[in-house]
Amino acid sequence: MKTKLLYIFTRTPLHVGVGSSVGAVDLPIRRERHTNHPIIPGSSIKGVFRDCASHSQDTQSLIRDLFGPDNDEIDDTNKAQAGDLAFGEARPIAFPVRSAKGAFAYVTCPFVLQRFAREANLPDLSDLPQPNDQTCLAGKTVSIDNPAKRVVLEEYAFEKKEDFPAEWQTALLSLSEDPVWQEAKDRLVLLSDGDFAHFVTTTTEISTQTKINPETGAVAKGALFNMECIPAETLFAAPVQIIGRYKDTDSEAGLAAIVENNPIMQFGGNSTTGRGFCSITLK
Repeated sequence: MKTKLLYIFTRTPLHVGVGSSVGAVDLPIRRERHTNHPIIPGSSIKGVFRDCASHSQDTQSLIRDLFGPDNDEIDDTNKAQAGDLAFGEARPIAFPVRSAKGAFAYVTCPFVLQRFAREANLPDLSDLPQPNDQTCLAGKTVSIDNPAKRVVLEEYAFEKKEDFPAEWQTALLSLSEDPVWQEAKDRLVLLSDGDFAHFVTTTTEISTQTKINPETGAVAKGALFNMECIPAETLFAAPVQIIGRYKDTDSEAGLAAIVENNPIMQFGGNSTTGRGFCSITLK
């Protein structure tokens, strides 16, 4: 068994929903239960990858080996079988938040980075400082240095203790080849785990959707609702396990070919209105 990491960098707002809600947001996004961090389920990632493979020159037998057969393909001749690729859920590594200086910052936290280092098998990275709820470590692009060193995110001011750790910054910048992410240097901000959870909970994008009745010129009945989206410029990481069930199938090469042929993929709903387009990197 071999594990690769898939890095998903959102180019446009992303909505991977959970259906309707009785809360303030009619159509919320999918979140991890214990952290409340936004996620992209492995089932969504697998479905997008399978769809991309089906539109390429890949044979049906290769697609079946990589992802398993479709339900309508299973019969007395074609038995049910598990695919050779196992997709984990994508979890956030860096999340964009409005900044008083530099327009916006990429926030992260020790828990998120430690979990990333575990998935990426990076034991040699230095230990992370642990900021409290009033302090941070930040790059110069988002730092206000006069009269005191501060970083202002949304309406919250944090005391800047020191620069974002250079070793971690180098590791993070190598994760995605998206040109916008490559300019993330000096925008990274390390917050406490609690502050990070607050921002990923309260600073997602909420948009109102309507449908106009052409006969009345008013909103159609039941067609006014709001929808939550993960903002553009969010970086996720998802593990993909290559199990090696089928000796005659090079699953690693098949996975790499899908990413090479589809450097931009669309996840979640509302694709025809520009939602969910992401840059994809496999490492």
